[in-house]
Amino acid sequence: MGAQHDETPSGHHSPLPLRTIGDIRAALREGRGFPGDREDFEADLTRALEASTETDLTAVAAVIVDYRGRIRVYSDPGFDDALQEGLALIAKIKKDGHA
Repeated sequence: MGAQHDETPSGHHSPLPLRTIGDIRAALREGRGFPGDREDFEADLTRALEASTETDLTAVAAVIVDYRGRIRVYSDPGFDDALQEGLALIAKIKKDGHA
């Protein structure tokens, strides 16, 4: 987990186009992702590139789509509220003995 991340999203940013690898790298450098995403993106991208052929870059596209989605979820203004709601629900279920 990288030092560039806070424990929870702090402030939300305007949406980025996130169409290219450079766009995703820039967003992750700015901390617009979950803890560890910056390093994980590079590792996942490397694995995808190594498994790809010159005519099939499907794995690379999948990495781009995955991290684009992760960045957008993390940056969504409603993310904090949804996360807190989920944590409260889990705590209630555990308290009620349904876990």
